[in-house]
Amino acid sequence: IYFDRHKIRTPKTVRIAHIEDSDNALKKMERNFPIILKTTIGSKGIGVIFIESKRQLSSLVQLLWKQDAETEILLQTYIKSDFDVRVIVLNGKIQATMRRDVLKGDFRSNYSRGAKVKQYKLSDEEISICLKADKAVNGVWTAVDFIKKGKDTFVLEVNSSPGTEGIEEATGNNILKELIEHF
Repeated sequence: IYFDRHKIRTPKTVRIAHIEDSDNALKKMERNFPIILKTTIGSKGIGVIFIESKRQLSSLVQLLWKQDAETEILLQTYIKSDFDVRVIVLNGKIQATMRRDVLKGDFRSNYSRGAKVKQYKLSDEEISICLKADKAVNGVWTAVDFIKKGKDTFVLEVNSSPGTEGIEEATGNNILKELIEHF
């Protein structure tokens, strides 16, 4: 939603405003299943769910709001990819990048879930997109996650409290030490 204002390409993303809003959100998606459901608070792939039917979506929304009526829920178009890229941005500068392979039998690529990681070299366009995404959320310390489909780059999300374990393995850099020295 911030990204629309800043002309940053993302998979179509729609917020579910209340428990009866699933149908309306699906109409706004202008897309059939599968789709991705995301809670706005989560980490390590928890709160990111692959949805294959309207029935499944309705049941999960009911469950999430029964557990916590304040849960913010987003729907996002699913774009199949073999990997995503995480870019750590610190104070408007790219600190590190890694490629995360999608886990076999899953759709997520989180290191904490067992994804293989390796260093990734950004193109000039990818650098520009990541810095623009970081700036769109007034980031100081963020992780911009994106995927590629053909020549197109789609920002999936910007994390405000990224983990560093996987990216430190991929790059060999002590990211936390650099962060602490910065502050």
